Amino acid sequence: MQPIRLAYVVLGLALRMAFLGWGAYQDAHATLPYTDVDYFVFNDGAHALWTACPLAETIESPHYKSDSDLLDHPELSKRVHCARGAVPALARFVLYNDPLAKMHADSIAKSSWLLRASAALATHTRPLFRFFATLGDPYARPTYRYTPLLAFVLAPAHAFHVERFVPKLVFALVDVACALLMWAILDERAKRFAGAAPSLAGPLATHLPGILWLVNPFPAQIATRGSADNLVGVLVLSFLLLLIRATPEVGLLGPPREPAELVARRDPSALRVANETAFYSAAVVLALAVHLKLYPVIYGAAVLAHLTSYRRYALLVLCGIRTPRRSEVLHLAVVFAAVAAAAYGAICGAVWLIWGEPYVRHALLYHVTRQDPRHNFSVHFLPTYLMLGAKDDTTLLLRLMSSPLASFVPQLATVAAAGFWLGGHDLVMACAVQTVVFVAWNKVYPSQYFLWYLWFVPVIGVTMRLSRRNVVLLVTLWIAAQACWLAQAYRLEFLGQDTFLALWICSVGLLAVHAFCIQRCLGGWRAWRLSHAKAKTA
Repeated sequence: MQPIRLAYVVLGLALRMAFLGWGAYQDAHATLPYTDVDYFVFNDGAHALWTACPLAETIESPHYKSDSDLLDHPELSKRVHCARGAVPALARFVLYNDPLAKMHADSIAKSSWLLRASAALATHTRPLFRFFATLGDPYARPTYRYTPLLAFVLAPAHAFHVERFVPKLVFALVDVACALLMWAILDERAKRFAGAAPSLAGPLATHLPGILWLVNPFPAQIATRGSADNLVGVLVLSFLLLLIRATPEVGLLGPPREPAELVARRDPSALRVANETAFYSAAVVLALAVHLKLYPVIYGAAVLAHLTSYRRYALLVLCGIRTPRRSEVLHLAVVFAAVAAAAYGAICGAVWLIWGEPYVRHALLYHVTRQDPRHNFSVHFLPTYLMLGAKDDTTLLLRLMSSPLASFVPQLATVAAAGFWLGGHDLVMACAVQTVVFVAWNKVYPSQYFLWYLWFVPVIGVTMRLSRRNVVLLVTLWIAAQACWLAQAYRLEFLGQDTFLALWICSVGLLAVHAFCIQRCLGGWRAWRLSHAKAKTA
């Protein structure tokens, strides 16, 4: 690692350690806690997963006859919350009905070889059965709306009784890992395009991840307050890095040229990606990211455009096919989608087999049907709030504004359009624009949702030609829009003043600021590409 990058990493770690120390002090002495409420939800879910289903309260309890008692028996259902999937239920059934557990070792030793072999097998498999039988249900904690894998990752901290500090430390380290992945993406691009675009290997490629992420107090504070969103960031950035390694962005600096002399026609089925391991790994990592947070599924449009562009160029250059068939162009995209879908199904299926129906209801269906009337940055919060307890004579306009379609339709249309339009030219820029549009139009979004697109900024920053005036303008507008909203939210929440209308107007203003930032950034990105395209032709 370069010394300057190492220095940034050290400063980033120091900043996060300082925030962790200050957070502990503020939590202990201040009225307003530093730690985010979601952190307590994660930790409570992890605690329930680790401790809520002991064998002493299940198969060793006189009240336990079958798994139905865990829900129906008053002596168990109030204090025991076990994982409800088929695998833990089977494990508890096997342990409860295991005849070998009640036999003395001397009796087994004097028995037939079959019984001794069964006893030996049971000895080796019983710890695995005990593990699944004692898994608790994180959804016993109200408002836990996440995958159980998040609670599973945090559960070891509860085993060693370090749950107050270690999970935050993990989030802080993951936050630093995001910057390392940003540098890796920039280095991967520089390997291919640095000769034609020096900015990809220039000082900005080193300084932007350091300044905009590692020493930026905003992401550091979000991570140290206990937000788990940076776990998604690591997965999204890893997916982009792997996919770029497997299928380089042929259109990054402009449309690829047709070679002067096409090679002899070859069989398109012989084409391979640059790195097959990275290609399939990218699909699996994207599936894991979607499992952790549903929203990365939007990147499917950008991936489709990127892979079809790469495939079309490969068919032209390597096989001499000017007008390939659609099936040939879509081959890589179909394979990627199939692998990602299979991986997502396998992950969700395994989780469902362990935690059962509560996982489907809380982690999947809830986010589809969620309607949050509380004040948040979304422009949709006020219509949803006004529709609470509304009568049948509510105006048609209010009903339309509060409908999920009011957010879903423009959100889906603009996200898909951005992905298909930009994905074939710049995969990272396409995903960044998609994320900004998704967050800005989302029906609910708090402050940590800004991280979803901020971890793209250090990477796309080197692919935009923006004047200092424009940069200052965009940053000022973005911060000012949030400050106006937060001022109205403070008056509403802490002073008890009726500022709902002013708060909604600020939300509309923030939406307009996001649209303006996208327009200016795309203009800067287009200018960067055109400048390097002209340099190539000169």
